[in-house]
Amino acid sequence: MKWTIDGVRKSILRDDSRYKILVCGRRWGKTYFSLIWLLSQPISPEKRYWLIYPTYRQAKMVAWGVLKKIFRKRNVSINQSDLSITLANGAIIELKGADKEDSLRGVSLSACVLDEYAYMKQNVWGEIIQPMLAETGGPALFVGTPTGIQNHFYDIFVKGQSDKTDYKSWQFTTIEGGFIPKEEIETAKRNLDATTFRQEYLASFE
Repeated sequence: MKWTIDGVRKSILRDDSRYKILVCGRRWGKTYFSLIWLLSQPISPEKRYWLIYPTYRQAKMVAWGVLKKIFRKRNVSINQSDLSITLANGAIIELKGADKEDSLRGVSLSACVLDEYAYMKQNVWGEIIQPMLAETGGPALFVGTPTGIQNHFYDIFVKGQSDKTDYKSWQFTTIEGGFIPKEEIETAKRNLDATTFRQEYLASFE
């Protein structure tokens, strides 16, 4: 399965910041980019690589079909009930839900994506996932659409705007994603109130 990505996405992949934050308008291509980012990491034997969504059901609905398609002709073991794929070298790629966050504890991670991070509980990152990456020194990618400024997604975005941390953040509108025609965005603009449109399509923290 081959994907072509533009220069902007390539520059994010090549950036050496350990923790990356992507704030994007709807349908920017967050899921596909998240998979590309995760699979671009060194996949070491017997290590774990997670994509975490706000709920287990969302993980299955959004990413499981795509992940299976990527590996359908590979020498892998696919576990439908666990939403996991075990590679020939023993590395495991898994989809997880953060709705029962304490069930995530107990293992080390080599890399992790937190998709729609604004809809997860605030303690998921600092108390649970970040310590799991500590043993391997692994990176993390946070992606999502804004949900106001009184939440942890906004806080981590602001943190990523500083050049004095391991965090780096980017912000993109829906049209910059390249998947949605301008006419569709103009229709949404007419049908939504101004605040909602800015949040959902311009990736603005309102």
